[in-house]
Amino acid sequence: MSFDAPSSAGPIYLLCRNVAYANDIVHQLSLFGLRCIAFARASAVLAAIHGDPPLAVLVDETGCEDMTLPQILPMIVRLHDGPMVYLSQPMPAQEQIELARAGVSDFLPKPFDSHRLIDQIDRMLEAQSPQQARVLIVDDSDMLTHWASNVLTMAGMRVRSVKNPLKVPQLIALEKPELILLDMYMPECTGDELARVLRQNPAFDGIPIVFLSSETQRGRQLSARRMGGDDFLVKNNDPDELIDIVTMMVDRYRRLRELMSRDSLTRLLNHTHLIERLLQEVARAHETVRPLAFAMIDIDHFKSVNDQHGHAVGDRVIKSLARLLRQAFPGADLVGRYGGEEFAIVFPDTSLLRAAQQVDVLRERFGEFRHASANGESMAISFSAGVAQLINGMHAEQLIETADAALYQAKAAGRNQVGLAR
Repeated sequence: MSFDAPSSAGPIYLLCRNVAYANDIVHQLSLFGLRCIAFARASAVLAAIHGDPPLAVLVDETGCEDMTLPQILPMIVRLHDGPMVYLSQPMPAQEQIELARAGVSDFLPKPFDSHRLIDQIDRMLEAQSPQQARVLIVDDSDMLTHWASNVLTMAGMRVRSVKNPLKVPQLIALEKPELILLDMYMPECTGDELARVLRQNPAFDGIPIVFLSSETQRGRQLSARRMGGDDFLVKNNDPDELIDIVTMMVDRYRRLRELMSRDSLTRLLNHTHLIERLLQEVARAHETVRPLAFAMIDIDHFKSVNDQHGHAVGDRVIKSLARLLRQAFPGADLVGRYGGEEFAIVFPDTSLLRAAQQVDVLRERFGEFRHASANGESMAISFSAGVAQLINGMHAEQLIETADAALYQAKAAGRNQVGLAR
């Protein structure tokens, strides 16, 4: 479990003469694993930008001690080509236009809402650190496999290859490819036969399949696509075409998977896919005789938050906890929104006590967040959790019920704590 931003992410610089206000912003951003450094003098922030380029620069409307804002903003722009965010009370449109002309890229209203800034930073970090496309090549030709593998690897993709098509189902489960490059003619079976088999498995059905073959007859190509293929490329064709097609199909596959498997508000697994992952991990734990823990999390007094401050504030609270979970568990493929204000975490190869310790760290971290209420005041919100351990013979449904009972115990004991199943 980690709360750190990617190592490639630079610091965030804050120019603000109000020390107490600056320290609060630095603390709020540190809760999300972001390194924020505050400066009261323009000369100091300019030197820092020159020495260690930042991810973003925040400029408070109070300015700095040694320069006026009209003086410092153009100097920051010359040294920093990333976002410059201006923190201020509401202002007339003409003032915003003038600040935008001076180099300000974004405006954040006071009181400071760290979640709005983090949303933008999340998008920036995702753009800076794109995930490698995972490609599986199925071909009995060493020459073709070598060519396609080199082309895609040089394009930054992660490639795995196999000669025997009968091993593909096991490799898909292991490697989780986002696209399969499939030869049409192999000794064990044809490519369209394998595609038809793969399309019968719901877990494999959506993975794009591109046939890669020397077959040039259009009728045969169309027949293969009817069996489950998504596209058809002639072997030893233009490398750029191969890269473009694979890239486009992987992007489309990811977008579809995101829509199908992720909750739209939190970007965590939705209920259906969370349960699917839990079933998979329970089966694996029983098969390998490895420990498995499961945690249920529920935001305390959430109905009161919605009733008193409105659903927009409630949604921001949910998003803040979801973001904390995504940071703590990169990839978030074992973390989901169970429903409403409830979340769940699957802990493979983890004991009950170790899982409870990790959840308790999350609880403490979440309790330090300051959420903006409907009237602009800040408020602290807590969560309760229940953690259960998979035991021999236990089904996934029983594990959920046991964790839920532990959560109920934590609520009954006063909330803002982690209950352990007995």
